[in-house]
Amino acid sequence: MKTTKTFILIVIFFVIGFTAKAQYFVELDTVNQKYRFPKLIYPENPNVEEKVNTALQVDFLLVLPDSYKNSPYEVITNQSGFGLGVAEIYEFESWTDFSKHPNVLSLRLKGKKGGEKPFIFYTFFDKRTGDPFIFKDLFSKKGFRKLQRKIPCLKQDSRFILEKEMIYIDKGDSIPQKYPLEELKPYLSNYGANLLFESDSIIKRDSLRGKFMEGKGESFSGDTMIYRIYIADLDDKGNAAVYYWNKKVMYLDWYSDATIKNGILQADDYIYDNLTDEVEHAMYSLHLEEQEDKTWVGDLQLGSPFYELRFQEY
Repeated sequence: MKTTKTFILIVIFFVIGFTAKAQYFVELDTVNQKYRFPKLIYPENPNVEEKVNTALQVDFLLVLPDSYKNSPYEVITNQSGFGLGVAEIYEFESWTDFSKHPNVLSLRLKGKKGGEKPFIFYTFFDKRTGDPFIFKDLFSKKGFRKLQRKIPCLKQDSRFILEKEMIYIDKGDSIPQKYPLEELKPYLSNYGANLLFESDSIIKRDSLRGKFMEGKGESFSGDTMIYRIYIADLDDKGNAAVYYWNKKVMYLDWYSDATIKNGILQADDYIYDNLTDEVEHAMYSLHLEEQEDKTWVGDLQLGSPFYELRFQEY
């Protein structure tokens, strides 16, 4: 009888432990002890794990997961070029996981820029999809304006902490203001309400900011081409920051100029020619047009050749 009870207790503790560890963050690099950066472990949803880690490392380290040569910090600490280069060295010294809402992953990253300027980054992910989001995504345009009249110091990217039934909003004070989510319900967007309250379905954000798309096509030899793009930023005027890579090669690159307007994504790369003292097109571009089925079809230019690809969000 005692053996049976012991076995049952072991099973219970195992189940509890497994449930608690459904997703969690660990140190990205256990070899390099100088810097600290988070890496998501999410065995139950590898697609979310991959997207969260890609967004984190592209946004803050300018590398793709597991694609760096020596260290995940090699670009931001060595100022090794990456396009126009890194103006100042970023040293990530600590991170904190304060995920308290069942649908949200929340992180705070701290460190120094240029060796002395302290920085703090807050970043938030929809745990159901792996897509990052910012404060304004939780609210409709009309609702956000109304909320700003109620809380004048709010910004589109205000820092916050989410719990299951509460939100703590940083207004620049030493103590964030606490609001019940139910009280903010009239101001929420369809996405915000779907994210913060229980629902049988998942609504995704309308904006492409923070979204991933995968494109497939054929090379001239008939081989399958698979490219991915990450739209790291997209402002209200349509200016975008677009990173891209060949899924087979996993070399991160970006477009120096990109816009997304009226269902058209246009991204181009430009280089400075020392001989002519002018900026010239580098013959690398991406032109996509949104289709009725929400896919994006167009041409990927890689040097002289153009390839037709069809992209869709993943």
